[in-house]
Amino acid sequence: MEEERQYKTSDKNLLKNIWTYSKKYLFQIILTFIFLIIMSILQIVLPVISKTAIDNYIQKNYTALKLSDKSREVYEKNSAYSYKADSLLFVPSRVITKDEYYLMKRDSVMLEEKYYPVELKYRDYLEEESIDYIHVGDFCLVEQNSLKSMDDRYLREVRGKDISSVKRFALLYVLLLVVSFLFNYMQVIILAIVSENIMYDMRDRMMKHLMSLSMDFFHKNPLGRLVTRATNDIAALRELFTDVFIYSAKDILTIIGVIIIMFRMSWKLSLVVLGAMPFVIILLLLFQKFARGAYRDVRTTLAKVNAFLSEAITGVSLIQAFHQEKQSYDDFSVTGKNYYKANMNQLFIFSIFRPLIDVMSYITIAVMIYVGGRGIFNGEFTIGILFAFLSYIELFFRPIFDFSEKYNIYQSAMASSERIFLLLDEKPSIKESDNPIKPKEILGKIEFKNVTFEYKKNEPVLRDVSFTIEPNTSAAFVGATGAGKTTLINLLMRYYDPQEGEILIDKVNIKDMPIEFLRSYFGLVMQDVMIFSGDIKYNILLNRDIEEKRMIEYAEYVNADKFINKIPGNYSAMLNERGSNLSTGQRQLLAFARALVDQPKVLVLDEATSNIDSETEYLIQDAIKKIMNDRTTIAIAHRLSTIQDADRIYALHKGKIVEQGNHRELLSNRKYYYDLYKLQYVK
Repeated sequence: MEEERQYKTSDKNLLKNIWTYSKKYLFQIILTFIFLIIMSILQIVLPVISKTAIDNYIQKNYTALKLSDKSREVYEKNSAYSYKADSLLFVPSRVITKDEYYLMKRDSVMLEEKYYPVELKYRDYLEEESIDYIHVGDFCLVEQNSLKSMDDRYLREVRGKDISSVKRFALLYVLLLVVSFLFNYMQVIILAIVSENIMYDMRDRMMKHLMSLSMDFFHKNPLGRLVTRATNDIAALRELFTDVFIYSAKDILTIIGVIIIMFRMSWKLSLVVLGAMPFVIILLLLFQKFARGAYRDVRTTLAKVNAFLSEAITGVSLIQAFHQEKQSYDDFSVTGKNYYKANMNQLFIFSIFRPLIDVMSYITIAVMIYVGGRGIFNGEFTIGILFAFLSYIELFFRPIFDFSEKYNIYQSAMASSERIFLLLDEKPSIKESDNPIKPKEILGKIEFKNVTFEYKKNEPVLRDVSFTIEPNTSAAFVGATGAGKTTLINLLMRYYDPQEGEILIDKVNIKDMPIEFLRSYFGLVMQDVMIFSGDIKYNILLNRDIEEKRMIEYAEYVNADKFINKIPGNYSAMLNERGSNLSTGQRQLLAFARALVDQPKVLVLDEATSNIDSETEYLIQDAIKKIMNDRTTIAIAHRLSTIQDADRIYALHKGKIVEQGNHRELLSNRKYYYDLYKLQYVK
């Protein structure tokens, strides 16, 4: 996997890959969408409640009509809640259609005054306040403007039912808000649980996948990059679920519902709102075009900043030693300025988009007030309808306001998913046989037959290497740096496969063995010992199902008990990250105990006694002598003193075995091994 490599797929395929992790939680996702539909319906219903309260109770009035064929037709159509008095007909204003309004206005049938119905039992209040009224059935119709002069005490009684109805609608409004809150709460909780589970599944899958990859992958990819994939990149997908997928669906449902309700109320006012859409769509397309490039620049320059900081902080001692602080700062200043410019460019694009959408919404509201106001004067609309439309404009434009933020999250999540699935697409270069074979008898015999290997094409590290290590014997490999010593171990453990030749253990080609079984042959002790955060017991056993008694036995066997028993807590003592509270020699002794506790048939020592003090080296040498008796031992060493007792020593030079024999034989040959010996011990 290389960072610069483009992931060859579309957003559609990326989303399809993400869905493979989501479908496990299909029921919860469907439940979340049901809650979203309910919440969207409640949002759309709230302005309708306001409109009903305003038109039917707050602004309740009747229109007076002179007798005519058209007025009689309107009266008869609404006779259940209309009244007749002398030469006038009184019809609720809200039931008169636009066409009826214009027709009766043209024929001068409609009077300008509006009338409010007052129950007959309050007639004394009207007479006491000297307010004229028209008696019709059980009501007194009073000119609406004249109610303003009525005493507040009387007015509250006269409009008591309307006030009670408005209170009920207000309570209903609050109740729906509470219900909406509860559904929103449940949706957020379920979505959070689902998203966390999906993130867990993805991290789990990535961890298993990383552990299955071959060593060449880890040699090519920095540790920090892989950690970022499993943490930051996967975390970025959480926002894709919580802020983009779900709420975008809610926004779409809300917009569709708003458009339907608006057209049912008034197609004319609906066209005012939709008239802004062509301009909004153009703004969205322009924003998407420029924001994508700006976001890509920010991501690229940020990667350069992180890479520079990581390198500079890691090598700060070297920078200070060579007095390169100023040059390092100047180099970072250039990288930092590029990142600054990229962020400012992105900020500029975002700062234009959001205000322009705001302006479009304000213009739409202004046009709505003008058109709606004229319509109210002309009888086309009620105040309640205009109020509802102003609320719907906010609902309509709110998703567009949030588009820039959601688009940013979407781009970030898509970039992260590209890197995640690019990593998950990596295939291990070491593949297990379809029909694995295990040796009939586990002895520990190792054979290299004409093995040639290269890390880079046409740059061989090993050339036609052949040797045999008999069971329960010791073999050592010596040579200059780069001779290929550690590569032998990498091939033997099958971290890599040779380009030519074959490697056999107990007469079975290691390519035909199960990989887990093959590696169980070996107990590996490296020069750089890896110590995990945890106690000493964990660092020896590594979660293997091994008795604690055997662990203590082998710790004593390799002389590790001598320092463990001095530490408070002994085997339960906690170790710092990478064992920083242990010396190099103590870490090495722990590595010996770790390697031997599983009783491997082959012990591999890769520079296991370098960089330690003489006292610890004596303890390790004592341990090595004891453990070499009943198992095959392979040692790689620069210090020839550590391998002088090996049964067979192989001298490697430029990828070839140039000498072999025991220590005395090789010294007497006075060739390559003798020269190495002289470099270390002869002045």
